[in-house]
Amino acid sequence: MIFKKFKLPVYLFLIILSISCTDEVMEVDRPEGNILIDIGDSLTAGAGGNGTTMSSVTSQLLGNQWLVKNMGVGGENTLTIGARQGGIPMYMKESIKLPRSGFFVKIPSGLFSVYNDSIVSPLIKGNGGINPCYVDGIKCKLIRRHGNYYIGRTDSSSSEYVTQPNSIINTSLSKETQGIATIFIGQNGDYSTPMDFLNQIDLFVEHKGDENVIIITSHINGTTELVQPIREKYGDKHIDLKEYMSTQAIYDAIDYGLLPDNGTYPTAEDLNGMNNGYAPQSLISNGVHFNSIGYELLGLLRYQRGIELGYW
Repeated sequence: MIFKKFKLPVYLFLIILSISCTDEVMEVDRPEGNILIDIGDSLTAGAGGNGTTMSSVTSQLLGNQWLVKNMGVGGENTLTIGARQGGIPMYMKESIKLPRSGFFVKIPSGLFSVYNDSIVSPLIKGNGGINPCYVDGIKCKLIRRHGNYYIGRTDSSSSEYVTQPNSIINTSLSKETQGIATIFIGQNGDYSTPMDFLNQIDLFVEHKGDENVIIITSHINGTTELVQPIREKYGDKHIDLKEYMSTQAIYDAIDYGLLPDNGTYPTAEDLNGMNNGYAPQSLISNGVHFNSIGYELLGLLRYQRGIELGYW
């Protein structure tokens, strides 16, 4: 389903635009389960938005009865994000000795995905819910230094522990399965075919334990071929961001007062990009990431879809 025209009162938009949006949320009493977790890469993190993100915009619309967590980390591919989320865990090939506490041990050959034994590379641009992590039930911290990974236990013990070969590293994020999850992955690979991509998304959803999800495909590489299997399986739980950005987004920006309604927009450059299936340049900060207006629209789009799905 394409985004339906959704009008908010002008005063609400003024409030949203006047607030310096961050992803910090005050602790207040809220109904159990009113949690929204946004999982993805730099597009989820909000790169280029000068503090405005999909998460911060939707958080303002939902109000303080909801806890919105932005778990976007720049540069990560689907397998590294899956390692953080828990649907596609990561593991250490070697058996290593964990000292009693306070000492980090190098993981000799790095971290690998259980999906296809590919190397995964977390912690390059952010934690994103990895720590504390758990190995064989032992609470640990995973760190990256000079391209190598180290792990150390954070609980005290009277003896060292030797891990089993191929031990899984379970993240903190992997334990967060309540509420609603937005899965916004795929811009950075790592999948070989549309069905491979769908299978990985299925593992994210399976790990969550229910289908209270919204799946967003990229405005850059969300081709018809890639998106079709996801649309067929998940229906209205899927947002085709490429279609929305190349057809409707610029007009919504004008209708909402995010861009002036004086004939200036869409620009000729905007229209040229849209005619070729791309997001209009007026909503982009660089080749991939949105500016604050683009993220405002993305946050509103996702909020409206949650209403349509009965999530909030």
